[in-house]
Amino acid sequence: MRRIYIIVLLMGLLAVALLSHKRFDLTADKRYTLAPATIKLLNSVREPVHIEVYLKGSFPSYFRKLSEETQMLLQQFHHINSKITFDFTDPLKSNLSGKLQREGMIPAEITVRKGNELTGITVFPWAVIFIGDESVQVPLLVDIPGIGVEEQINRSIEQLEYAFAYRFSELLVKEKPAVAILKGNGELPDVYLASFLTALRDFYRLAPFTLDSIKVNPQRTLEQLKQFDLVIVAKPTEKFSPEEKFTLDQYLMNGGKLLLLIDPVKAHKDTLMYRHRTYALNAELDLTDWLFGYGVRLEPVLVKDWQAAPVTLKVGQVGKNPQLQSFPWYYSPLVIPEQDNPIGKNTGKIKLDFVSIIDTLPGGPPKTVLLKSSPHTEIIGVPVQINFSEIARKPDPARFNAGEKIFGILLEGQFKSAYAGRVKPFDISTKDSAKTKMILIADGDIIKNDVGRNGPIPLGYDRYSRMTFDNLSFLLNAVHYLTDKSGLFLLKTKEVRPALIDKNRAVAEGGFWQWFGFLLPLLLVSFPVIMYQYLRKKHYA
Repeated sequence: MRRIYIIVLLMGLLAVALLSHKRFDLTADKRYTLAPATIKLLNSVREPVHIEVYLKGSFPSYFRKLSEETQMLLQQFHHINSKITFDFTDPLKSNLSGKLQREGMIPAEITVRKGNELTGITVFPWAVIFIGDESVQVPLLVDIPGIGVEEQINRSIEQLEYAFAYRFSELLVKEKPAVAILKGNGELPDVYLASFLTALRDFYRLAPFTLDSIKVNPQRTLEQLKQFDLVIVAKPTEKFSPEEKFTLDQYLMNGGKLLLLIDPVKAHKDTLMYRHRTYALNAELDLTDWLFGYGVRLEPVLVKDWQAAPVTLKVGQVGKNPQLQSFPWYYSPLVIPEQDNPIGKNTGKIKLDFVSIIDTLPGGPPKTVLLKSSPHTEIIGVPVQINFSEIARKPDPARFNAGEKIFGILLEGQFKSAYAGRVKPFDISTKDSAKTKMILIADGDIIKNDVGRNGPIPLGYDRYSRMTFDNLSFLLNAVHYLTDKSGLFLLKTKEVRPALIDKNRAVAEGGFWQWFGFLLPLLLVSFPVIMYQYLRKKHYA
């Protein structure tokens, strides 16, 4: 009778375990614990969702790891909401590779060694989410120039939850945030913003906005501006009037977000490339008093950085062949964004041109540095003539002693109006803001794409050095962060610490652990049988 009770109890516990589906994440980095924002998003799914993953096939272990982590994540999605289903498909066996490439899913081409031969393998690290008649592509591989493949895979695993959650939100959230591109103060023409704006259109409703109507009806202009979640000011070249600054101030006080890409110094890279010289002058935008109210200031100087992008120049000609050579151009700093912030996380090098300095002042909302120089910098005052002849002179390292300088900063929290206690350009009651955000970058060229014979060139590609930088990813991150209301963007800070193998120890102790791994399962299986036989004999002896 006792045995029957034990059997019934065990079956009851098994039934409870099967019905409860309770999982425990015992990993130190909580890699299998979904964020509350992700769970809330998944629970909001009301119609069937299917995810097709193309990361399947015969490929190296590190890509198998990415495939396995993707499968485990999607199993968690299905566990939370059974309407979410998924499949893994090998695009090469299914003859889908051509179709996927035509749809913009570019494969990764890797080379592996099989015996004494090197073999090329095509991998499609992509997934597609289908909801009804709509679909969206999910890149599974984070593209960061300059890092090894295994590190790239680990970074990709960290970003899997964010990648799927953000694309889910793109399909589920029907009302996209509205973004205004400010015009009227000599900002960059759309042709130089084409690459960035094209990337934004997948996530936002974009519209140009001018402040011209302030003179006629300032209250109405402010109310229209408040309809936008974010205002982008991209490299203005004309002075801001008191009325325009006050309108932007009140937009910020009412919870609006600002992305300011400002050149306090006027210098032209295109003029330099064609004439080999240009003049750097104070842009005189009259923004000092406005920014001072928020605890920051733009210094109208230029920074030369020892860590700089190259520029390719013609140094001679042999017959009809021009002789080209690359030189470091210290007016084009290369900056790695701060990695402990979600905006800069997993972002590669950013190329800046004729960048200035941001000073932080007491007061204002909390500030977070996003971009800063290397410790080896030189400060150049303006006005000054900049000439490519500088390249011919050997730089003096002793002059690069100005230390680290701030190029980009995030202000986040409660702002105090820059016009509190001051005479206002027009009659609107001022107030301190609720919590809001603003990003200031002391370089307008960070957003500027080049234009070739066939139209705009992708942002980040430098046609003079033929190198690609990560300006686009950084700016997209900045916009996503400023407009994020759900908390999904904070998933980018998730870290997965890989369990690395000590190769020296693995070689030294490999034999022992091989035998240990072989014998331990045998002992675990044999021990209960031996004990059962022993106890049985003892009981019936």
